[in-house]
Amino acid sequence: MRSSGVQCVSGSVFVKAPCGLIEGRRRGRVKRFLGIPYAMPPIGQKRFGAPLRRETLPGCYRAVDFGPSAPQRKALPRPLAAIARFASETSEDCLNLHVFTPGRKGRRPVLVFIHGGGFFLGSGSQYAGDELAARGDIVVVSINYRLGLLGFNAFTELFGDDERFVANAGLLDQRMALEWVRDNIEAFGGDPERITIAGESAGAASVGYHLVTDGSKTLFSQAICQSGAVNMFHPRAKAVEISRAAFAMLCPGGNRETLFDLPAGQFVRAFSALSAMFPGIPTMPYVDGRELPDETLPQIYARVKSVPLLIGTNRDEFTLFVDLPGFSFPVGANDLLSWVERTGGAERAERVSGVYSADKSGSTAFGTDILFRSAAIRFAEVHSREAPTFMYRLDWRAKGLLQRLGATHSVDLPLIFDQFLRPFRSVYLGVLPDPARQRLALRMQDHWTHFVRTGRPGEDWPAYAPERRSTMIFGVSDRIEDDPDEPRRTAWEGLDGFVP
Repeated sequence: MRSSGVQCVSGSVFVKAPCGLIEGRRRGRVKRFLGIPYAMPPIGQKRFGAPLRRETLPGCYRAVDFGPSAPQRKALPRPLAAIARFASETSEDCLNLHVFTPGRKGRRPVLVFIHGGGFFLGSGSQYAGDELAARGDIVVVSINYRLGLLGFNAFTELFGDDERFVANAGLLDQRMALEWVRDNIEAFGGDPERITIAGESAGAASVGYHLVTDGSKTLFSQAICQSGAVNMFHPRAKAVEISRAAFAMLCPGGNRETLFDLPAGQFVRAFSALSAMFPGIPTMPYVDGRELPDETLPQIYARVKSVPLLIGTNRDEFTLFVDLPGFSFPVGANDLLSWVERTGGAERAERVSGVYSADKSGSTAFGTDILFRSAAIRFAEVHSREAPTFMYRLDWRAKGLLQRLGATHSVDLPLIFDQFLRPFRSVYLGVLPDPARQRLALRMQDHWTHFVRTGRPGEDWPAYAPERRSTMIFGVSDRIEDDPDEPRRTAWEGLDGFVP
């Protein structure tokens, strides 16, 4: 069924896969196949629907350039975005992926990485997998999927009789990309039976979704969640409220057909207006009651597929959302405390707030726990009863422009992906040579690829279990610590809720 013939001609590499004949390029020890379409373009009447499987590609498809990302607001001026591969080209025809492989011989384990960006920003091109593929002898795949209002809306709840709308289309895009990997990756030297799905932030929340929903569970055998879990979803009622406001904004005449005629830029601009109306991220996935059951988080955790899991967070995640512009999270102490009170009651809110100091470090720890750390611990605790689970915390402080933010959200990315935001990595890493940081990056890359290959991140890293809660602490030097920040953890026990 699968063909895996590969030829190399003048720097070009040709793969005959079930999806068609594909031309890629050599880059050092790795072959790159970029911008391969995995689904039909979601345009016109298909704009808000489930992705449709792509037929065999005609002729020889030139996969030599990164494919366009989903429509989104500009994170950088266009020339700089092009250099940094930060969504420099966007299009509704964005359902493509990128493959990085050492070669076709053998059946290597596969890492599929789902980019973050709050479900409204980001690009698979930021996560070039050349170094990981070569260093770990694995195949790396990064993907693009629909973002913002085009990928995450509750219009199907407003127009239930209209089959052109579907819940969480962006997550269904990801699933179709995983199906493409299952069906084609052997031609690129990958093993379709050994697929690890991974992601950071929104990408990690996406991994959580695929761990829970039955439609995705057969498509992977291991998972990595970096700074995110299934708590990053809207309850259905909130998603409906946001989509109702979006519809009124985009279609003041009340005609749903207008949604199919508006230019994509209108949806990007509407996102900014919605952000002012609904603190937080308005276009997150939501609990639709079909793919994702309308249950409490503990009940959802119980549905997770029992596979080896690597999960963790950065020590100071919250600083990114407090100190950088463009985020509308309710970040004040009273905002966070109100969320705890709504979720667990006044007595629990008082107990939780009592473990944090009143200074900036205390508010950073509080925000980090409410958004990221407590959910990761709870997820690991439940999952460790069913499958090997490995917990980490990254304590390495950013250098350069982000130095004041400490071990902030996303600081793990340039350590694991050598080309992340090149040539602007200095905002994370600084401009001076840093041998200790480089050694840390190599250790983390080795742990990640060892996990992809074996289901364990290393012999020196014990599994997480409620009895000891062994956690790898990454820094200039690494250590194993049992139950770090135990008072904070116990304060949150039994307090499970979706992010504010």
